[in-house]
Amino acid sequence: MTKTTHGLQAQEEPDYLINQSTHTCLAVLGGTCPEDAVLGMAQCSGARSQQWHSTGDGQWQWGGNRAYCLISHPNKQRVELGYSISAESSTCWVFDDADRLVDGDLALDVPWESPRTGVGLWPKHAGNNQKWWSLSTLKAYLHEAEEPINGMIIDILGPQWQDTIQKLNSHSSKKSQTDESSTEVEAELDVFINQSSLTCLAVTSGSSPQDAVVGLESYTGSTRQQWFLKDGKLIWGSDLAYCLGLDIEKTCVKLVDCAASSVKLTLDESGVLSTGTHALDVPWKIPRTKVVVWPKNGRENQRWWKLSKLCDSIGHCLYPFPPSSLTLYRKETAREIINRLTPVTEPLPYPRDVKTFPGAVNEATPRLRKTLQLDLSTLGQTRNLRMTVPQDWQATDLYVVPGEVFQVILPDDLPPEQADQIKVRVGAHCDCLDLHSTNVSDQRKFKRMPVVTDVFEVFPGINSLRSQFGGSLIFMFEEGDNFVTTVDVQNVIAAPYYKLGTTSDKVWNRSKYLDAPNSVLESDRFVLVVPTAAASKITDPQELMQKYDRVMEKMDDLCGFGDTDPPPRGKYWLVEDVQISCGSAHAGFPVMFDRQYYDLTSLDTPHHWVISHEVGHNYQQGPYWSTIYGSESTVNLFSVFVEEELNTGNRLKKQNDYLKAAKAVDKGMKFEEADCWQKLVFLMEIKHAFPEPGWEMFRQLNRTTRALSEEEAQRIASDSQHQLDYVYKVLSKRIGQDLILTYKRWGIDVSQESQDEIQQLGLKKAPGDLSVRS
Repeated sequence: MTKTTHGLQAQEEPDYLINQSTHTCLAVLGGTCPEDAVLGMAQCSGARSQQWHSTGDGQWQWGGNRAYCLISHPNKQRVELGYSISAESSTCWVFDDADRLVDGDLALDVPWESPRTGVGLWPKHAGNNQKWWSLSTLKAYLHEAEEPINGMIIDILGPQWQDTIQKLNSHSSKKSQTDESSTEVEAELDVFINQSSLTCLAVTSGSSPQDAVVGLESYTGSTRQQWFLKDGKLIWGSDLAYCLGLDIEKTCVKLVDCAASSVKLTLDESGVLSTGTHALDVPWKIPRTKVVVWPKNGRENQRWWKLSKLCDSIGHCLYPFPPSSLTLYRKETAREIINRLTPVTEPLPYPRDVKTFPGAVNEATPRLRKTLQLDLSTLGQTRNLRMTVPQDWQATDLYVVPGEVFQVILPDDLPPEQADQIKVRVGAHCDCLDLHSTNVSDQRKFKRMPVVTDVFEVFPGINSLRSQFGGSLIFMFEEGDNFVTTVDVQNVIAAPYYKLGTTSDKVWNRSKYLDAPNSVLESDRFVLVVPTAAASKITDPQELMQKYDRVMEKMDDLCGFGDTDPPPRGKYWLVEDVQISCGSAHAGFPVMFDRQYYDLTSLDTPHHWVISHEVGHNYQQGPYWSTIYGSESTVNLFSVFVEEELNTGNRLKKQNDYLKAAKAVDKGMKFEEADCWQKLVFLMEIKHAFPEPGWEMFRQLNRTTRALSEEEAQRIASDSQHQLDYVYKVLSKRIGQDLILTYKRWGIDVSQESQDEIQQLGLKKAPGDLSVRS
């Protein structure tokens, strides 16, 4: 076999392409040939539709039919299935040193839009959504044995290194019959391992400066791979008369006589083995057996481990663990992916320790079978609401036990196309953490596994499934036919569950002490997923969920929804997690909350600013006007409105934001220079100055935006000036006065065309200074 790029070989065995931001696999989601195939991302399951074969020449052939391969269409920025014949497929994929799969200046890209099942091409950047693993490269970081050495765990190098480490550790206690200098060298002989290739520096052929070739090879235990760093010289273990020499002009390394060598090498704390401005470097070009000297950059391919010191710095992935090692993270990811790809008929290769999170289930807890009704009678939205709408998830009162096989049994006569609309989700904790997640880097630790949820396809009949982490059982629906069906679920456990208007206090007080780690509470507009330890303290779930619903009612009100313009169909999910990707909470679906900051089960939380703020983000009409006026400003219109309606406070007055903003504008501050609170004050000044329409001006703005034609909406979204003008015109028309003077006071440029349009209506100019100073 010949290698292609980035450690990948021409291969007969199938491989998988795994996106680093989603931990899902590139797959053919539908169709069987180039004419009808749909490419996208799916949970790794081992299906042939997710398998790919590297041919060694930049081509990835599809496991479903190797006559077809992955091809790019740069002009259309999309990828699709094409014919593998070289004359018909000129695409040459290259894994670059940033883990991107690129074709020229474009990279294979997973867009951030939920539900993140799409894939396409996009100009190269540093985001994780353009970074990929192949399973074969992940396996390089994963080894079966995890035996303790001197109280530590070798978590990277695998069992083939264990005997060597033990021998090296015992060298210091051994005595030799050689002279004193030889004894010293023998005691310090070590193996130098490149951190990017996990292979050893060695004399791969020859035995003297005249014929020696220095390069990289897998560990064998030979003295040809042993070196001794003393007084700046890297002395060769097979012959102590020779050491490593560097030719900077020719960028090559070689074996030289120690007595004649003037090279002084140092190994710094990061593992860079350097002399002056140059370092020992392993080029990324396949087959990665070459070693050169190259200008120092400190990247992984220039970093080396000394085997004797590895035990002191590398340990087992026990949570929490620091994100300081890319290899540890890759190893944990490899465990996750390999577990997913292991048939349920075989034991999990890597059982997970879930005691910390999501939680363990007692072996004695009764497993049960239950029949549920799946309601797909209403799906999706009736129109484009130009906001983030809830997805079609159906909650249950069941919990999947970590690592155990469970069954989801759909009716045998259910049409396959209807079964395709149903997905099984285990766990609502959807944030995928990585080394660059804000909270991971800021907190300097992973508090939980990077990915803790599973999504499964199901088919008519018996589906045997397994989740390595366990979690709340959820059914997800995709648009298509509208129907209702039943499903049998077996070998799961009962979970605490409350549904407003259905579950009695008696039932809740009995169920809230069940063994499942997470509980679910549901109302007409919300679903909460919270730790059972917290849920068990809820004494009045009805009051709690009614409070959440009242907040949603107010948000619908400000958005201008009504009988003829109904709000989004479906329920927003609020989920507590031990660690989320960013912030103390963030919007999206689900809306995620860090439990160290917020307790969703507290009666005070529904009226907390954070609820209307984060759910408000989902209600924003971002590209049409919300973003240009400040994403973190316009969202707080919802929070201020909820405060006012529910009489829970007045944050802007408490913070003295009105007066601060007025003084800042007096001194010449422009809108674009303002912080999020000052930008919010700009909008609130208009609201206070015209109390008769008041909040109605924002209701009208939201309604008008929803009513835009698709063509007009795209025109507005395409240009920031259009967005600034749009709000100016809508608000001016609603209050019946021209707001141009206050726009000018705040330094917001309005196009002359828009000014002329408002002036033609004969509206008088509103005062420029609308500030609230008391």
